[in-house]
Amino acid sequence: MKTSAVVLSLSLAANLALAAVLILRPTAPTSVALNPPSAADAATAGQSAEALRAALASGNAAALEAAGLSPDLARQLALGRALSRYAAALHASHPPADDRWWRKGTNRLSKEQRDELAQARRALSTALVAEFGEDPLPGSPGDMQYAYLPAAKREALRQILSDYEDMMDKYGPHDGVQLASDREKLKLLTAERDRDIAALLSPGELADYDLRTSPSAATIRNRYGDAIASEDDFRQLVALQKDFDDQNPPLTGRVTSDQIRARADAQRQLDTAMQAALGDDKYAALRRAADNDYRTLDALTSRLNLPATTSDAVVSARDSYAAESQKINGDASLTPAQRRSEIQDLGNRARTDVAKTLGTEGADAYAQRSPWLNLLQGGMAFSTVPTPGSPGALALGGTTPSVFPVLPPGVNAGGMRQMIVNTTSSNDGGSADASRDNPHVMTYVTSGSGEIATPPPPPPKQ
Repeated sequence: MKTSAVVLSLSLAANLALAAVLILRPTAPTSVALNPPSAADAATAGQSAEALRAALASGNAAALEAAGLSPDLARQLALGRALSRYAAALHASHPPADDRWWRKGTNRLSKEQRDELAQARRALSTALVAEFGEDPLPGSPGDMQYAYLPAAKREALRQILSDYEDMMDKYGPHDGVQLASDREKLKLLTAERDRDIAALLSPGELADYDLRTSPSAATIRNRYGDAIASEDDFRQLVALQKDFDDQNPPLTGRVTSDQIRARADAQRQLDTAMQAALGDDKYAALRRAADNDYRTLDALTSRLNLPATTSDAVVSARDSYAAESQKINGDASLTPAQRRSEIQDLGNRARTDVAKTLGTEGADAYAQRSPWLNLLQGGMAFSTVPTPGSPGALALGGTTPSVFPVLPPGVNAGGMRQMIVNTTSSNDGGSADASRDNPHVMTYVTSGSGEIATPPPPPPKQ
């Protein structure tokens, strides 16, 4: 829940608590009773007050209405009660801090604590929906993602997803540890959830749901973002990506150079198919959106208040240096040492040119996040387009490579691969693009067996 929403809810809860106190506070006795109540009236009043106290304790809106409160006030008091219980569950799940401030303080919740927290979260969600509608928090995924569904089905879908999320949380990774049996249970729960969703939605609604939630759709949305001009374009891209994903599962374990080459070739075929489907202009916009260099340059342009043309200028220079490096690389008259030295000189010249455009501090930040300057300064040529027979790109962590090393003549292309092995985020706000914030690019020479060890992909978000 967003901080602003929590603050708003806490403020609401405080007001509701005051209202409850005022409702239940006994009135001060008057000095003169002109019409003293009968014993029956007193008993009835006592029963009403007791019923109201019980309803307030339960936090049930229907019980509060039955005790005599208006529907609006009953819902608001139920919301305040649900928030109070959720806050209590949060506090109970976190041990009090001690004076050893340097400790990591990893908190492992017990099954009972997780269940209690999930129940409190579900009750709060239900109370928020009752008070504010099916999308209680503006900006939540449900605002647009499921807007195509009727209100009743949106609410039913929200309930299904909430229920299964609570169950799945028990078997997800905890402190990075997940058992094989946990993965099997998650697989079964996922299948059951999907069957429940399929039973709720019509075939057309289910197709639209998959278009919004499938891993292939997430890949297209995260990789190309705002560059996709229309829903029809998005549908075409998702269909192409799904065909690719179905035929090319993630590489894990011991991966051979042939597997990497085959995947790189399949990726090139996918790119060609996307270009054919959308046309050159739209495809160029996709390439720009997926180019990590552009992302970095756009961020630096904004941060340093540089001209709007800065990103295009640096990328244009990058492409020129790529061509120059390949020309040097293909010069058969040069010895390997001479070739390396000339490419390094080219890299130094490129670094100077980038500093003229971005400034010294900007160039330093750019060099840390963009691989082509480091490739040149290391004596290796590069290309902005992976070509058949060149090193493929094995991207880990959701990144999209924008440059590819080009091997000197006579070097076995099957023995070297570019690998984006790690990404870190400098975005404390947890943006959707955080996984692409800081790519670290390294080039590995494989062993004689031609195998590369790759870590397993992270578990999919359910």
